[in-house]
Amino acid sequence: MPNLPFELIEDILRRLPVKSLKRFRAVAKTWCYLIESDNFINLHLRQSLISTSHRNLIIGGLGVYSVDLETLDKAHVIKPPFYYKSVDGISNSCNGIVLVMSDPLVLWNTFSREYMTLPNCSTEMQAPFESYGKVAYGFGYDSESDDYKVVRVAEFRHKITHIWMASETKIFSLRSKSWRRIGDFPYALPFLRGNWRVHLNGVMHTLVEDPEEIEAAAVIMAFNLRTEKHTPIMLPSEIRIRGVDVSLDVLDGCLCVVCTSRHRVVIWVMKEYGVRKSWMKLLTISPPLIERNDIVKPLTYSRDGAKVLLNCDDKRLLWYDLANHTAEEVVVEGFPFVFYAEVCVESLVKLDNSVAEVKKKVQRKEKRKGKIRSTRDDFLSEGFKLDPLVKQNIVTSVYPRKSNKALCLCEIQIFWLQEAGSSGDEELTGKSSLNSSVNLFVHGSSKAALLVELVI
Repeated sequence: MPNLPFELIEDILRRLPVKSLKRFRAVAKTWCYLIESDNFINLHLRQSLISTSHRNLIIGGLGVYSVDLETLDKAHVIKPPFYYKSVDGISNSCNGIVLVMSDPLVLWNTFSREYMTLPNCSTEMQAPFESYGKVAYGFGYDSESDDYKVVRVAEFRHKITHIWMASETKIFSLRSKSWRRIGDFPYALPFLRGNWRVHLNGVMHTLVEDPEEIEAAAVIMAFNLRTEKHTPIMLPSEIRIRGVDVSLDVLDGCLCVVCTSRHRVVIWVMKEYGVRKSWMKLLTISPPLIERNDIVKPLTYSRDGAKVLLNCDDKRLLWYDLANHTAEEVVVEGFPFVFYAEVCVESLVKLDNSVAEVKKKVQRKEKRKGKIRSTRDDFLSEGFKLDPLVKQNIVTSVYPRKSNKALCLCEIQIFWLQEAGSSGDEELTGKSSLNSSVNLFVHGSSKAALLVELVI
């Protein structure tokens, strides 16, 4: 390995999973510096995005799980490294990072285990009279500014008619680590549904309602994270809105629409982004392959592109064969009974924890130190309590360069002097002779010398 060119080593490492790379940081300092460098993190991410390897399903439900898409054999439990009061779900994933809909909100790289707790975001707008509010979140990446952003839309509806009345939009920047208010979103979000969870090419997408016809979802609205402008994207002209539940997803880098009725599910894919004529019907599936009224979410293609993995009603997974129009249920060991799933690529993208979390850690550390200092003399009998001046003399005489260790060590030695006196060592009789006796004991006792080695 030392004879291999650096470029070749870098090319090999960028193709490896995150778990292996974290272990390989211990091989050599040069490897550690390479793997943790921003340039390598970007190279590894680009490789993960174009490759079909190192892709996982992040499963939420009663806990968080990870399933390898290559095998789909077993669900592995992931323990979040952060504290949360409650979790409503996991929003969309972006470059290996997910937005955890918890209290508080958390950005989390489930593979590197880095996370960032977002600061609290309050609604500035005064709620209209006789209204209620709901909040929708979305998460994406702005490649122009190399910044990850979270969009928060709080909208208000009438308590009785449920008609949209007003909304407020805020955006969080990972670079600035703060929320700011932007132009309000001028459209009604679909009633009682999660929104803004569809991210593609630096643009967030959601279905919007016609304020005059609350049952009709009329159009897709795209929000550009760089320009912070809204752009409409038209649905396929063949779609009839009434009596059909319409949802939005991303499948293999393409925007897709899922139309669910009582008797069948139709999935459309936009092959050329923003071009209405490029909508193509991907599949139609109906009972008995799925159950009546199932909500279907497409997740990913198989490696050969012949099958599509479907999440059916958050209860089971199906491989649907596009050519033979057949479906096969996927059985995963350790899967929760009810779940939500997101496809996530492995990445090393860093997330600096919030300033508040860092301050809390420092405060906890200082508190522990203070507790240790206050109890250092507690195990000594009353006759062997040390005056501050005597302590300092002991410290400088034993370990001038390691005062903390010396202080703790000498106190242990003082405690041991009572036992040492009965076995032939110099016996201490009072505080007046403490200083000289400790020096004699430390320098003259072989037992003390042995104790020094063991403790240090």
